[in-house]
Amino acid sequence: MNGVEVWVIGEGQTEEAFVHRVLKPVLFNHKIFLKAQLISTSPGTHGGALNFDRVRRHTVRMIKEKPSACITTFFDLHRLHKEFPGYAESVGESDPVQRAQRLESAFHARILQDAGCRPEQFIPHIQPYEFEGLLFSDPSALVEVRPEWSRFVEPLAAIRQEFSTPEWINGGDATKPSARLEKLLKPSYRKTLHGPPAAERIGLDRLMAECPHFAGWVHRLRQLTTAG
Repeated sequence: MNGVEVWVIGEGQTEEAFVHRVLKPVLFNHKIFLKAQLISTSPGTHGGALNFDRVRRHTVRMIKEKPSACITTFFDLHRLHKEFPGYAESVGESDPVQRAQRLESAFHARILQDAGCRPEQFIPHIQPYEFEGLLFSDPSALVEVRPEWSRFVEPLAAIRQEFSTPEWINGGDATKPSARLEKLLKPSYRKTLHGPPAAERIGLDRLMAECPHFAGWVHRLRQLTTAG
């Protein structure tokens, strides 16, 4: 196989930069050619405000316009739009990974129904609870982004040790991963500015080792070139 083109529909500029800086170089070696795309929310504006109807229309259109490509997503579980398929049924699920999997399954079924595509053409991914959770995979690498952060490595490591995986770090407004970083690293932490370079320092191998749901997504993308 010559390779597979994969379009990643992201939630914002942070996810877009993460795809290009962390995922794309590694998957290129597996003949997986990633391209990131944000959804237009208004003329000249991309990212944010991802209600399901907008996501559905954009995804179905991409699948029909790019029949030889695979379309995937990189959305946060935290504050996912309530109209996503399976959302109401998933609310009572205490395991964030299982909840994300249930949502992905319902999301996949709905897009296949609307787009009439092959199952492998669409691989949804919803990250528990949000992108910043990945950064807790290696606090010692995270603090290397800014010299003054080095004194926070122990508090960051203590947060990580409270959970079996960074993907379990609480998704509440005050306790979600990004809120913890903003509170601890204030006033300097900025998601778009610091998130992608921190993930790049941590490295894809460590991210996958620490975050099983994220790792499952990457493995599915890697397998696209071996699918028969």
